Amino acid sequence: MVSLENRMTYLSRINESPKLAAFNDLLLNRTIVQPLGNEISESDEIYFGIISAIQSNEKMAFEKHYNKKNKSKPSKESPAPFVNDDFLIFSIIMGISKFNINNSWIKSIIEIRSRNPITITLDNLIEENYTSTSNIPEIVLMFLQIINQNLLTDALLNSTFKKINENTALFESKSDFQILCAIHAYTAIIQLKEAPEGSEIQQLKSFSSTFVKRTKVLSWMLQLGLFFVLFYGLLKMPVYSPEVIEAINKYGYIFTIIGALGFTLVGNQLDFINQKSHMLTMKLFGYPRELIIKSENI
Repeated sequence: MVSLENRMTYLSRINESPKLAAFNDLLLNRTIVQPLGNEISESDEIYFGIISAIQSNEKMAFEKHYNKKNKSKPSKESPAPFVNDDFLIFSIIMGISKFNINNSWIKSIIEIRSRNPITITLDNLIEENYTSTSNIPEIVLMFLQIINQNLLTDALLNSTFKKINENTALFESKSDFQILCAIHAYTAIIQLKEAPEGSEIQQLKSFSSTFVKRTKVLSWMLQLGLFFVLFYGLLKMPVYSPEVIEAINKYGYIFTIIGALGFTLVGNQLDFINQKSHMLTMKLFGYPRELIIKSENI
């Protein structure tokens, strides 16, 4: 690894570029600061929106920005500038993986990029091939650090640490994307290095994973209980007078339309309800707030 002095000098220049600053904040799990809309291109506006949606764990917000971009149909003969934007493509792949969205479009974009190590790594991220020896490991590590830490292995941490240390020309690279991934992967390795089997830290990590899964089950049970109470309440509604029944019969089609719209609205919000219910359950049991969003991927 290059000297700490070179690393600090590089990081001190990050805030000169809003795009680099946003990606740096994403890797640090810090809320990004979005520039004003009239100061950036449409592609960069989508990039900031996608990162913000990933950080806030909002699928609908991600889809809103992603759907603006996936209407583009560039080709090898006429590739659009965004095709080679590593920051944007990496962020899109993260969102697609995080929110379980069809990846056909982004795969077609990867296919028209030049076949270099970063492109190969991005392609393998789409295919969930995290162990390929063709990958740039620091990119894979930061992807998993954000999307699903449970997939981080001791072998990946060791190999990434070795590769970064061997890359003495890292800061001579023209890829800010790889440089930032390497810097933060190096720090993450020190923080995440797997504790010995059977140690207290290892047991706590195992318990955390189990706890998150059980709170999901509990939140589902609470939702079912709530729906049962509502249904039971409807069955026990008071008997209406003949005048009320006549009015309902007369305007029954209106109630039918309202009911259909109501069921449609509830159906569209089920994912949101499930997510918020799970987060509330975890908060009630005192799970650390800063870990709740990450736990949604477990």
